[in-house]
Amino acid sequence: MNPGRRWQLPLLIALSAALTIGTAGWGNLYNETDGQYGGAAKVMARSGSWLIPENDGIPRLVKPPLLYWALAASMKVFGINEFAARLPNALAIIAWVLVTFLIGKRMGGDSRGLVAGIVLLTSVGTFTLGRIVMPEPMFSVFVAAALYCALRGVDDAGRRRAWFLGFWLFASLASFTKGWHGLFYPLAIVGVAAIFIKRERESLRGLVSWQGVLLFLTINLPWYLYVEFQFPGYLHNLLVAEQLGHVIGASTPATSYTGVPRLQFLLLQLAWLFPWSLALIAAVPLGAGFLRRRHRLTVGFPEWVLAAWVAVVASSVLLAGQRQDYYAMSMWPAIALAVAWILERSRIQPLIATLAILLAASLAWSQIIPASAPGSDTATLAERATAWTTLTNFDRTVWMTLQATAWLSLGGAFVFALLALLPWRLMFKLSAMVVSAVCLDLGAVSGTSLVSPYFSLAKVAEHIPEDAHIVYDGGIDTGSSLLFYSDSPVILLDQDPNDDFIVRKFGIGRDRFLTISEFVEFWKSATQTVFITEQSKLAGWRELLGVSLAPVGQCGTQILVKKDP
Repeated sequence: MNPGRRWQLPLLIALSAALTIGTAGWGNLYNETDGQYGGAAKVMARSGSWLIPENDGIPRLVKPPLLYWALAASMKVFGINEFAARLPNALAIIAWVLVTFLIGKRMGGDSRGLVAGIVLLTSVGTFTLGRIVMPEPMFSVFVAAALYCALRGVDDAGRRRAWFLGFWLFASLASFTKGWHGLFYPLAIVGVAAIFIKRERESLRGLVSWQGVLLFLTINLPWYLYVEFQFPGYLHNLLVAEQLGHVIGASTPATSYTGVPRLQFLLLQLAWLFPWSLALIAAVPLGAGFLRRRHRLTVGFPEWVLAAWVAVVASSVLLAGQRQDYYAMSMWPAIALAVAWILERSRIQPLIATLAILLAASLAWSQIIPASAPGSDTATLAERATAWTTLTNFDRTVWMTLQATAWLSLGGAFVFALLALLPWRLMFKLSAMVVSAVCLDLGAVSGTSLVSPYFSLAKVAEHIPEDAHIVYDGGIDTGSSLLFYSDSPVILLDQDPNDDFIVRKFGIGRDRFLTISEFVEFWKSATQTVFITEQSKLAGWRELLGVSLAPVGQCGTQILVKKDP
């Protein structure tokens, strides 16, 4: 590292820690993945049974356990709370930014690495999707680390074998975090890049080795074999129904959902990478200059790795039958590195001006939209399944709640974008842009905290007696925050238990399901029971149960009805 620039890496790590660890405790955990992973880790931390994750007494074996272990260890140290649940991913994001810096340093020096790391850290998606308690941040840092090891191994003949074993180590950990594509992605990316660079092919021959394969099997195979021994048929169900089901778009028993449309998915990537996605504007004249041969473009193995990184991840996600908003997170470092390269070679004044205009328009829109939003909620919690449906289904009250945050976030970002337009040195302009991006990030964190009642049942859980039975009108995914915030078992109403492989084949957790007729009898019994349902369905339940039902707690569109013995 250049002695005059030794401050860059410590500055990047300090900024990353302040923004991720410093905000880890903000807001309640959401339903869906937050509650599913947080709830299973809570059981691990309390019971000490670390090999079989479970949700509501039913083994949850869709993903391998590395993230669960990290979450449970965090909860052992810091207690059962939001900070402990988000801390592992906060640390993963810091490591993710660090690896991006190291790759950028290999490609263009410390400044390239610093800018790329800041772009990745301060993109809006890092502060929205990166806060979700899910495997993606940890998975993404392991994929990036594997590719870094491959790049170092190609350049360092003396320690090539060690670097290539590092490649296998991190690819194995990525697989043990989310699944088999943790190995497929790095191998495919390096393989595609090698097609275009002949001189590196000889150096890459040692990448695939029996030692690497043995390391992968040692890390991944024992847990899968243990689960198969405990639940015969698990591996077949995992490979055919779960993983192949996602690829072809079939309805999978464990995690069936409606995929995000392809065009919407691509547009969302620009939103997640905002404000740095505006660098694509600057890339247009750069590309024209290269085509006219006014600029030189040196394309080596690292550059082909970046191109293959984006191509492999994006194509696999777009070709899959089912996808979620966050499935492309693992390719973001490649885009951050490309943005850093673009910013080095472009006039950034038009980029800053465009940012200022968009921020001003967004600020104006945030103040106007409450007038055009629906007057009351019509969408259920289950209908808010993606980022797009979330925004389009908020009512007027929610938008009014967010107006103050918009003024602080968008307004602050706009002010610093204007400051960046002043005739300062490039370093000061970039610093002002970074502060502008941080304003957006903190606004995103604050906004998701404010609207958490629409996606979390944390406030409802406060009204649940310790020994009560919880009957939930829906699937466990849409009510999963109960697993984290309540210790009572959750009984699912009108859900098919056969959708879960473990319940269907082994009968474990069958008592967690009630039909409507069974629920009517259950409600009439002397058992202390609370019932959670959509507010719009309350009148129908009153008629069916034949009693007056008064809500005692509410989160967004969902209400809790309490029944005393």
